[in-house]
Amino acid sequence: MHPLAQHRTLAHLTDCAGYLAVSAATIPLGVAIVTTTDLGRRPAFAHLISMVPPAIATVLAARAESGPLRATWGKRRQGLQVTGTDGSTLTVGRALGRNAAKIFVPWQLGHASAIGAAWEGFRKRDPLTWASTVTVYTLIGLYAWTGLRGSGRGVHDLLADSEVVAARATPFRG
Repeated sequence: MHPLAQHRTLAHLTDCAGYLAVSAATIPLGVAIVTTTDLGRRPAFAHLISMVPPAIATVLAARAESGPLRATWGKRRQGLQVTGTDGSTLTVGRALGRNAAKIFVPWQLGHASAIGAAWEGFRKRDPLTWASTVTVYTLIGLYAWTGLRGSGRGVHDLLADSEVVAARATPFRG
């Protein structure tokens, strides 16, 4: 087990609570659209609108990890930072790529699976429903395995040439 595995897991769970808040904040808009239009009955619209919360969460995480604290809210609570493998601060682009792979892609694959299931995709043997379901669970397993074992660098870290490290102590400036 990687030495930071427990802290990374707790940081991720803490961040997920924030992502849940992002999702909850978008509920009133979704309810308004579904109750005032016929868009809610269209799977294509459901796929499109379901991209909003993960896109917001991805951008928020990328901004936090490329900022001066180099960490999301959960990582700060666990004393962690995200850096380039050379110790540098990630650019916004690298942080966005890292978080798109970590947050947006799995979340949206989960949405595709759930939306397909809601429109009876499993019963109808819809290839998108089945493929997104198998892919999201495989991806989650792969991310957990690579993040908890060996170097601790998940797929998203490998793609962005980043790593999660213990935060360096900074002197108090009062």
